[in-house]
Parts: sequence; structure tokens; C-alpha cells
Amino acid sequence: MASDGSERDKNEYEAPSLSDTSMAQLFRGELSRSDTWRSRLDNTTNWSLTTTAAVISFGFSSTASHVVFIVGIWMVVSFLSIEARRYRYYDLWMRRVRLLEEGYWIPMLRREPADPDSLRELVSLMERPQLQLSVFSAISTRLNRAYGPILLVLTLSWFVKVYSHPAAPRDFGDFVERAHVGPLHGGVVMAFLFLLVLVFTYLFVASFFTRAPLGELRSRPRGRRSTLWESFYRPYATLAPRRRGRRTPPAGPKGPPPTPPIQTPPMH
Repeated sequence: MASDGSERDKNEYEAPSLSDTSMAQLFRGELSRSDTWRSRLDNTTNWSLTTTAAVISFGFSSTASHVVFIVGIWMVVSFLSIEARRYRYYDLWMRRVRLLEEGYWIPMLRREPADPDSLRELVSLMERPQLQLSVFSAISTRLNRAYGPILLVLTLSWFVKVYSHPAAPRDFGDFVERAHVGPLHGGVVMAFLFLLVLVFTYLFVASFFTRAPLGELRSRPRGRRSTLWESFYRPYATLAPRRRGRRTPPAGPKGPPPTPPIQTPPMH
């Protein structure tokens, strides 16, 4: 009787087996989370583009000061910091989606068993969710994707505004004097902007050498790199997947080659 009760309890608390339906529901939930945070990234980028368009439209008027461009740069940098934080959360949920694809769905499509390493990493992320992407990588990646050209346009617009309004400066000292903001000397403002440009240039260049996040698409193919002119008439030239080589059967034990059968000529 005791053995029957223990077997009944063991069967009652036995872990249920994974099914395609449960994994599909899990995949759908994680994909919905990543899509929500992706939409938040798009909202922040739209704010930056709208702010840049408004600053350029108003800043080049005859009555506007160059301070408008400095305020626009400060607002875009603030949006960049907000988007970097959101991008770290997006990477967390997108990392789960990629682990589900690599550990379960891709092996299932290949008619192979599930990858235990990817599923084990997925379980550890679900047990203790924590941000995997650093602030440095998030800022450098977003600069590479969107904010580098935006900040470049605002900085060049500020330079053109200071240089051309109301007329071209007589010398470099006059140009520095025009860059003043209230009690701040023009040299202090220019030094601050120059330091900001150096920092963002370093982060932008560093994004090409740091490892891309798990959910990001790789812009560099692993196979042959197509030339620039090929992308105009072959839009999918850089997206050709790498073909997997055929597996060669293992070599058997070495021995003498088989003797071919002796063919006798037909009798007439």
C-alpha cells in the first residue's frame, strides 16, 4: 500500500513534457514583449527627428540665436539616454526570443532534437531576469543606428549659424566671441561642444568593433562580401545565406581496394 501511494505521488508531481502548443504560447508572449519595447524605441527616435526638424526650421531665421541649436543638441542627447535605457530592456526580451528560436524552433524545423544549452540559458534568464547589455554598448549601438547623423546635422547647423549670422566673421577671435551663451565665454561653449563631439565620435566608431547584441541583425555577412555597385542591381547580394557543406561519411578502415569483377566477352 505504501509503495502504491508513493508511486501515485510521484506520478502526480511529475514534470509535464514540453509541447509545441506551450512553446508557441511562450514564444508569442516573449515576442509581444520585445515588440512593445521596440515600439518605444521608435517613439524616442521620432521625438528626436521632430525636435531636429523644428530646431533647424526655427534656428535659421534671422531673429533666432544659435542657442536654439545648443538646446536642440541637449534635447537629442537626453532622448539618446532615454533610448539607451529602453534599448537595454528591449535586448533583454529579444534575447529570450532568440534563445527560443535557436534552442527549440530551429532544431524542430531541421528535424533535430532541441538544443539543451540554449534552453538552459533561457531558463536562467527567466529565473533571474537581469540586463545583459551595458550602457556603453547601448549608447554606441543607437548612435550607429540613428543618433549619429542627427547629432552631426545639429552640430553642423550650429557651426553654420554662428559663422554666417549676421555676416562672416573677420577672424577666429570674432568667431569665438559669437559663440558665447549669456555669461559663458564663447571658448567655453566651443570647448564643451568639441568635447561632446569627440566622445560621441569615439562611441560611434567603437560600435563597429564591439560585439552586436544578440537580437541585432548583422550588417556584415559571413560569406563573400559583395561590392558596393552590386547592391544597386542585386539588392539581396549581401543577404545571401551561407550554405552548409554536405557531410562526408566517415572513412572506413584502410585496406586494399576491391577487385573489379572480371567481365567475360559474350560468346557468338
